[in-house]
Amino acid sequence: MKHTPLLLLTAFLLFSTSAHAKGKKDDRTSGTYGCAKFDVNEDGVLDATEIEALRKAFAEGDSALKPLDANNDGKLDDAEIAAIKLPQPEKKKKKKA
Repeated sequence: MKHTPLLLLTAFLLFSTSAHAKGKKDDRTSGTYGCAKFDVNEDGVLDATEIEALRKAFAEGDSALKPLDANNDGKLDDAEIAAIKLPQPEKKKKKKA
């Protein structure tokens, strides 16, 4: 009985971690730093309008995007944007006929 709270806490942490892993990764461990929200069409690639929105948010001081500025020049250049790894859309499984 003494270990019940510890077991419950452990189970909760394991469940919440595995549930998060099934969703889109968009955090500091995946290197995207909140960039998935700019991928409006969710195709896993930032197109020109999405890059423009990303640069605008960075210029307006979105602190979550600051780590993307690898050379610390205060702006996002093409190489820094190219280094962003977005979550890729899930591939649809083909049904056997």
